[in-house]
Amino acid sequence: MRVVRGAGVAVVVGAVAGLAAGPAATWTGGSASTPQEPPEGRELVEALGCAACHAGVPDGGTIRGAARPFGAGTALIAPAYLFHYLADPQTVRPDIAPARMPRYELDERQRVALALFVTNDEELRGMDDAMRAAMARHPDADRTTGAALFETLNCAGCHAHPDVAPRATAPDLSATGQRVREDWLGGYLSAPVTIRPAGPVPGRGGQMPDFRLSAAEVEAITGFLMEQRGADIPAWEPLALSPFAGAKAATLLRDRWSCLGCHQLGDDGGRIGPRLDGIADRLRPAYVRALIQDPGHLAPGTVMPASLEQPDRMDLIASYLVRREGAWAGSEAVAGMPALPDVGAAAPGAAVDGAALYNAQCAACHGVQGGGDGFNAPFLPVAPTVHADSAAMSQRPDDTLYDGIHAGGWILGKSHRMPAFGASLSHEQKRALVAHIRVLCRCEGPAWSRDGRRGR
Repeated sequence: MRVVRGAGVAVVVGAVAGLAAGPAATWTGGSASTPQEPPEGRELVEALGCAACHAGVPDGGTIRGAARPFGAGTALIAPAYLFHYLADPQTVRPDIAPARMPRYELDERQRVALALFVTNDEELRGMDDAMRAAMARHPDADRTTGAALFETLNCAGCHAHPDVAPRATAPDLSATGQRVREDWLGGYLSAPVTIRPAGPVPGRGGQMPDFRLSAAEVEAITGFLMEQRGADIPAWEPLALSPFAGAKAATLLRDRWSCLGCHQLGDDGGRIGPRLDGIADRLRPAYVRALIQDPGHLAPGTVMPASLEQPDRMDLIASYLVRREGAWAGSEAVAGMPALPDVGAAAPGAAVDGAALYNAQCAACHGVQGGGDGFNAPFLPVAPTVHADSAAMSQRPDDTLYDGIHAGGWILGKSHRMPAFGASLSHEQKRALVAHIRVLCRCEGPAWSRDGRRGR
């Protein structure tokens, strides 16, 4: 136990050992002198708290009992200790192995903000010179910023906090064996990278932390996850593409399909979904083909709409993507985040929340308030329509807005990167989106479209 003195107050920080244990080359089972084989993959998944962020894996609740709670009513802790600890978490609780505190790629500003938030008391500062200097460099790193980061990273999934609720923030792992390639998964667990920079809820961000797993732990977890098969995916083999067919697929992706409105390929495309570069190394071909056709079935809650294209076109695009081994430079980039709301077809007669649906499906490009300023807008070749523009939107009938939502931007002579949601949203949901656009623009469509006097 040691004491950090700062701001005239002595704060005990030795008890912060409850943060969690750090990495171990061989699992010690609580004793540094008696190395043992690591637990089986299922036990590791439970002990590491994977279910704190991911659905589809067992949750024994172990991690929330081991990780230190924060907030009102908990033991005091010095901000300076946390500021330094978050830079490189080390083992402080070997007794709870194999649980451990993973490493996040946090910059100095983020570490200041988190340290201030979880200490939860302005009077008990517990500062040192290094943290004071960091605070001077980042005057905007306050407890409010820390609270948002604590929520974004889902710290509450392991560390209880009265002001922040835990939530599933990463992809469902129940069908991992059907989805990813085993060699990719092993490499990813050894050195995690960001796959979804925008997060599962686009725009919220997130990060897959590094648990610094040993080779034996990687092997055990990989083996367990590859056994998770989920629903059967129809068998499918990529087409052998001629140079002409490959060029056709590339042209469709760039100039006709809406994929690059959300996904990046090379230097082109949006930032909502994972990059398309490298999926040949990451995903199984049959999964890619099935995902293009019916993403809502394989990834419930996804904002990706089902395709309205003919099966042969879907075969062509899927084959092009999964046969691009090594053709694109750059690594995948990612992380998880809060689970998306279910935006599948509403039950007959059920009320549809147009604002919530708009935020989930449209705001990434069009902005929450319809200003055309969503986080993905800068990555699009054509600026998204400003739904808040009453002058422009009052010239568009409701049916025109409905058609654009159903069939995509191209049908209205707009950008083809606006996807078609016709196969993913019910009639009621599309009407609810139109109604919410009318709220955003504070306008109605032209009179002729509202009184039945079409063409007059």
